[in-house]
Amino acid sequence: MVTISFQADIERLRRRLDDVQRRQLPYATSRALNATARDVFDDVRTEMERAFDRPTRWTMNAFYVWRSTKTDLTAAVRLKDTVAGRHYLPIEASGGLRPQTGVEKLLERKLAYAGIIQSVIPTKWARKDRYGNWSKGERNQVLSAIKAQRDSTANTTKRSRGLARNRRRAMYFVPREGSKLSPGVWKRTSNSKRAKVKKILSFTDRRASYQPRFRFREVATDTAIQRMPVHMARELENALRTRR
Repeated sequence: MVTISFQADIERLRRRLDDVQRRQLPYATSRALNATARDVFDDVRTEMERAFDRPTRWTMNAFYVWRSTKTDLTAAVRLKDTVAGRHYLPIEASGGLRPQTGVEKLLERKLAYAGIIQSVIPTKWARKDRYGNWSKGERNQVLSAIKAQRDSTANTTKRSRGLARNRRRAMYFVPREGSKLSPGVWKRTSNSKRAKVKKILSFTDRRASYQPRFRFREVATDTAIQRMPVHMARELENALRTRR
């Protein structure tokens, strides 16, 4: 998401050095770039902790440092390939309309529903994990109950099939068209006295819009500008002192 490059400054520095110093410059520059990239990486992780409420380990480990060499004087802090295809970090950094999540695409494609599903929003009744996200266990139960799994046999165990036959267990359903219940996924629980329903997910035909809150570029740029000259001065001095 950001590349650290100081080619113009390096060229100006090169013109002020003698021949011996110039020969040490690529090595010193590479080490300085890598140290700066590591500082950026650390400060970006600190920014994540500020921007997000209880960020998951997946989020905290989303970036890695691409190290420079003497022949390629470019260092970078990049998203891992497993994360790059997901929308949440870039959209949290830039703001705007986010693409559909995998669950939203799945429901739009497979659910027998007359309306349009652009976004799915967990309600206060949805079970949450320790990070505040919709529980994976309840998500799988919901997708199984409303027949919207990628694989009709996925996550369907003997116990989960038994939930549908046990009246005291939760039942998930999508209201029919014309129902007094609002669009979404509801949970019905029953006991010996009466049945209760609570809304778990809300459906909307509008795409979710985000305001920027993850200051990735600002933090990365400020750190690079502040730390690169410090690392460069130290590494050039070290290279000249230890040259053969």
